[in-house]
This record gives sequence, C-alpha cells and structure tokens, in this order.
Amino acid sequence: MKAKRADRIATGIFWALGLMTVGILAFIIIEILARGLLTAINPKFFLGKPEAIKAGGGIMPMIVSSLYLAALTIIISLPIAIGAAIYMAEYARKGKVNNFIRFCLDSLATLPSIVFGLFGLALFVTYFRWSYCLLAGAFTLAILNLPILLRSTEEAIKLVPDSYREASMCLGASRWTTIRQVVIPSALPGIITATILPIGRIMGESAAIIYTTGLFIRSIPASPFNTAAPLAGYIWYAQSEALVPDYRQIVNGGAALLLIIVFAIYFLARWAGRRYQKKKLLGAGPK
Repeated sequence: MKAKRADRIATGIFWALGLMTVGILAFIIIEILARGLLTAINPKFFLGKPEAIKAGGGIMPMIVSSLYLAALTIIISLPIAIGAAIYMAEYARKGKVNNFIRFCLDSLATLPSIVFGLFGLALFVTYFRWSYCLLAGAFTLAILNLPILLRSTEEAIKLVPDSYREASMCLGASRWTTIRQVVIPSALPGIITATILPIGRIMGESAAIIYTTGLFIRSIPASPFNTAAPLAGYIWYAQSEALVPDYRQIVNGGAALLLIIVFAIYFLARWAGRRYQKKKLLGAGPK
C-alpha cells in the first residue's frame, strides 16, 4: 500500500510539473502572438523595407538574412558534424582520448553565445578582414551549434541496430560501404530531427550575430560577403535604440513572425523526416 501511495504521489507530481511546463510555454507563445500577430501578417510589414527614422518600415531584408544565415550555417556545420559523428560512433575506441573529446564538446556547448560572438569578431571580422557579413556570422554560428549537432547526430547513428551492420557485412560489404549505404540512410530521420534544434537556435540567436553580421540594412543581401541583419538581431536593435516611433510594433511583429518561421521550419523538418521514414519502410516491404 505504501508503494502504491508513493507511486500515485510521484505520478501526480510529475504530471503537475509537466502541465506547468506546457502551460508556461503556451503562455509565452500566446502572449507573443497576441501582441504581434496582426502586425506580422500585414504584407506591408513582412514584405517592406525597414526605415531608419520614419515609422511604417518593414522587415523583408531581415527575414531573408535570417534564412540565408541559417542555410549557410547548416551547409558549413552539418557535413563536419556527420563526419565527426561517424568517427565517434563507428571508429573511435573507448578510452581517455574519446572521453576527453566528449568532455570538450560538452564544455563548448555550455559557453555563452556572446563568447562565440567576440571570437567571431576577432577571427573572421578583424583577422580575416571579412568585415560584417553573412559568412562571418555563419562560421561563428557553425562553431556555436557544432557540439549540439554533433552529439545529436552521433546518438542518431548509435540508435541504428547492430543487426543492420552485421547483415550488411555478412553480404560482403565493407565497413565504409555499410556506413554509407546502411547506417546513414537508417539514421537520416534522426539526423533531420537533430538539425531542427540548431536551426531554431540560429534563427533566434542575437548575441553572436550582432558582432559578426550587422544590425541594420535596407536591401536584401545577395552575397555571403554582404552585410546582413538577421531578424533576431534587428529586434534587439529596434528595442534598444528605439529610433523609429513605431519600434514597439516592429519588435512585437518581428517576434511573432520569427516564432511562426521557427515553427514552420520545425514542422517541415519533422514532416520530411517522417515522410522519408515511411517511404523507406514501404520500399523495404515485399515486392
């Protein structure tokens, strides 16, 4: 009876904590959308160009800058993360060196993002003389998100059953062929899911990009070496400087639109992963 009572109490506590977490998240989402949704869906706002002093500006160059920055960052970091994850999951031997690498990755993931911003400013903007540009921000955010992306990709590869590897090698395939044609395709839905979190962090990052990409532009960047103004950084700029009379409307509308974009990317990535997995299962069925 004591065990049953304790189980019920623990279940009630965990349900309460879970509902509290969901409630806080729902409150934040509803509050952001309630404040800025009408502004965010206004075509003049999300398709227009920003104004430096006058009211009524838009944020289209900032939206393109954010998407451009996210794409560049994933292009830079994902191949490195997959290659390192393959080594860590398939080739690296357990020992002090392996544990030290994991410790360094975990330590790197805990550093504040502003540290990466100052590093990107010193290395890419100043030393390489790239000035403020999308490429400097992309490399900075690639370093920032690499530990999370690498560890998540490694876990996705580890979740592939060993029987898949054994069956492939029994048919005469080499280890690399097994990894390339069996392990990676099987882990691809998990890799897609692992990519979602860094994309959300890239879209919402401001501390690292204000030192590397820029804060205000009036035209859409055409080259990776052009100055850009991702949406999260521009929201911080509009709120802190308050140069335009309708800065509160820009902040609220920009935050709501950023939330919508992140949710759209999240659901699109989840849909693509599930579609690929379903297609793979149908293809593996009886012919």
